[in-house]
Amino acid sequence: MRSKKVTKKSVKPAKKAASKKVIAMDVIKHKRVVLESVGNESLPVSAAPAWAKAIVGKRYVSLDKAKAIIEALDAEKLISKGAKNLLKEMDAAGIVPLDVDSI
Repeated sequence: MRSKKVTKKSVKPAKKAASKKVIAMDVIKHKRVVLESVGNESLPVSAAPAWAKAIVGKRYVSLDKAKAIIEALDAEKLISKGAKNLLKEMDAAGIVPLDVDSI
């Protein structure tokens, strides 16, 4: 039997990842809108559904203020949806509304 000669392969040291400061964040969700709480700073909106895309990236002073804005946007969405449904029902009944452009 022949013995094979064992050679060591050169081992490169593992690259160290750039150290980033990890800040503990509390994630708060309200009506599918994601708010991040970082220490004593304001609450930035990091993600939201399509009806609330206007507030992504904005910061709010308190959780109550952020919730009030989210509730207002949701209410506007429901009102506009109801107005569209009302127009469809009126059209089906043969009634033409007076001011269609404003809705």
